[in-house]
Amino acid sequence: MPRSKEDQILYKRFRDLGNMAYQRGICVYSDFVTITQQELACQALAELYPDTHVEQLPLYAYGGYEEADRRVLMFMPPEYMDRISDTQFPISCIRIAPVNRKFGEALTHRDYLGTVMGMGLERDQIGDILVRMEGPEGASAAVGYVFCKSNMESLILELDRIRHTTVKTECIPLNQLHWEQKYKDISGSVTTPRLDAVLSVAIRTSRTQGLQLIRDGNIYINGKCCTENAKLLREGDIISVRGYGKYRFRQTGVRSKKGRYHIMVQQYI
Repeated sequence: MPRSKEDQILYKRFRDLGNMAYQRGICVYSDFVTITQQELACQALAELYPDTHVEQLPLYAYGGYEEADRRVLMFMPPEYMDRISDTQFPISCIRIAPVNRKFGEALTHRDYLGTVMGMGLERDQIGDILVRMEGPEGASAAVGYVFCKSNMESLILELDRIRHTTVKTECIPLNQLHWEQKYKDISGSVTTPRLDAVLSVAIRTSRTQGLQLIRDGNIYINGKCCTENAKLLREGDIISVRGYGKYRFRQTGVRSKKGRYHIMVQQYI
């Protein structure tokens, strides 16, 4: 059972949503939740389905694109698990671009988030916010993509200014967002691809500090909290480290004469 009062309230909410889905035979949805809260939802459902493995719980998370951190949870009857579709989620994506690129400021994630919340939206009604430069070389400008609950879409579409930049908005289909994630490559060597060893390479810290982060519940692998320092990582595993960022594990498979594996970790930037 979660310790903080806030987590206890959220835990009960997740359990109620799971019960509603089961009793009524329908799919029900949460607001946007963090990676930590996704783990809390799994714990709540595990109480309702004590004999079900965590990977088989009737729960699915989606944030509007494949690698989203903030996601909406779908609670469903067990018999619906083979009928899941991303298109069922009440999620919209709003593209926000300057009216005139020439006068567009270098807007950041914080600028978009602050402006949208200033319109009256709560944080749990907003998902990830992606920002990238668009336009021809020498005349590009910052463009933001804000994921939100569909019932908040019309409010965000009214937005016409961020800081001193006049902007235009449009709702785009989720399948038309082609987001190319950028990475910084970090290389190193480990005796075995255990979590604690790979973590030391990724965040450039001592094994002792890495172990503390693991014990404190600050490490998530593919969205699940992991407190097992000896867990072996697999190619493509996504590691989220609270306070440091997100990383993708790439194992080269090349072993040195000294028996160490050369690995690559991609840091999300």
